[in-house]
Amino acid sequence: MTTLQIVVIALAFIVAGIAKGAIGMGMPPIVIGLMTFAFPLDQSLAIMVLPAMVTNVWQAIYGGGFVRLLRRFWIMALAAMVGLSCVALSGAHLGSPRAFAWVGVLLVVYSLLALTAWRPAVSRSSERWASPIIGALSGAVVGFTGVAAVPFLPYMQSLDMDRHDLVQALGVMFLFLIGSLTLALAWQGAFHFDTTVSGVAAIAPTMLGVWLGQKYRHAASPETFRRIFIVGMLALGLNMARTLL
Repeated sequence: MTTLQIVVIALAFIVAGIAKGAIGMGMPPIVIGLMTFAFPLDQSLAIMVLPAMVTNVWQAIYGGGFVRLLRRFWIMALAAMVGLSCVALSGAHLGSPRAFAWVGVLLVVYSLLALTAWRPAVSRSSERWASPIIGALSGAVVGFTGVAAVPFLPYMQSLDMDRHDLVQALGVMFLFLIGSLTLALAWQGAFHFDTTVSGVAAIAPTMLGVWLGQKYRHAASPETFRRIFIVGMLALGLNMARTLL
């Protein structure tokens, strides 16, 4: 591995960790978006999954609401795992660059709308039928792109949760989604010695970034957090969509 590749890995995971700690999302798109300057997409995915799983475990349990949120979203998580597994078992190659980019376009459109006075909201009673559908679709999108973004992130942002519950709920869902992605990548033979070692080495800079991001989140007001969250989705979408240019 070259010096440039080591530097790219370190910077990508520190930046992604800060986003993960601050708004609870963004790690896969940021890591993949930055690492594809030095690595092919499938190798970037293989390096990303181990530190992503570590951060998702931390994010899911940090805050004390894990059991309560798991009870609320377990059906959605199960549906997401089924959707992703169906894509993997169909023989589709995980991590299509073009699908990745078009998901970014959808995320940009949603984020621009959400930055206006529009306030999308899903009632608690609607979650019974909406969550399984969103979960299955999100799992399928992860299978094709390697990234949990659409429709998962806009849906979670539309639920009635405070910022700390939202971040922890995202951790719960990411735990199942990235866990399923890891198994699917392993089944397709994406892991090798170099990518595994690189993934282990990336855990330290990732957790440093998470710690910095969490400090900022606790200092931000709810409305500031909401705007940062939406701007974060917009930035992720633009980064993902850049390959279409």
